[in-house]
Amino acid sequence: MKLITRLALAVSLSAVPVVSTVATMTPALACGNSYRYELDPKTNMLVRAEESLHEGDFKKAYKLAAEATGAVGKSVEGKGSPSKLDPMRARALRVAAIAAIKTKGAVAGDKQALATQTWAIDQLRVLADRENKNPYLMARLAEGLVLQPEGAAEALAILAKLADDDMMPDAAAWLLYGQLSSDDKVKTRAVEQCKLRANDPATCKLKGPGES
Repeated sequence: MKLITRLALAVSLSAVPVVSTVATMTPALACGNSYRYELDPKTNMLVRAEESLHEGDFKKAYKLAAEATGAVGKSVEGKGSPSKLDPMRARALRVAAIAAIKTKGAVAGDKQALATQTWAIDQLRVLADRENKNPYLMARLAEGLVLQPEGAAEALAILAKLADDDMMPDAAAWLLYGQLSSDDKVKTRAVEQCKLRANDPATCKLKGPGES
């Protein structure tokens, strides 16, 4: 009888669902044997910001990132101590900075475009350091640097290292590398690699002199 009781207890315990949660989730709402979890509104907004960035809706991404954790673009956060940045805040800054780079700062309005570009470049430096020179962030930093006259050489150096280390993250980074390089072999390779990764290979075309 004791053996049967113990077996019954073991079976009942193994049937209890094990659910992992994260701090940003609200407590579970139980109904019978089913469970429903609700994302914290700020987390949900940040996820939507990341989705908008991925879909190319940069203005919406920037707006949602700011609404999720507070205003962005005013000062560079985490400078000197990037590891101390709150993870949620770092995610929001990442979305906002990339959206700013992709629109040449226009997400903050034409009058603030140049200042927003500069902020995004400096903020991406911090975020890239926080993530041990994350290749994706380094590529976005290179995109930002070429928006400023003095930044092209550094951008080329960043992309050349990513290419040499076989860490180039996407088609856009390859295309920019080819655009910046003066080496015909590099240009050819960059375009080929861009075509392999791009959703539309037709976009992998280097600009001629004077083209913007």
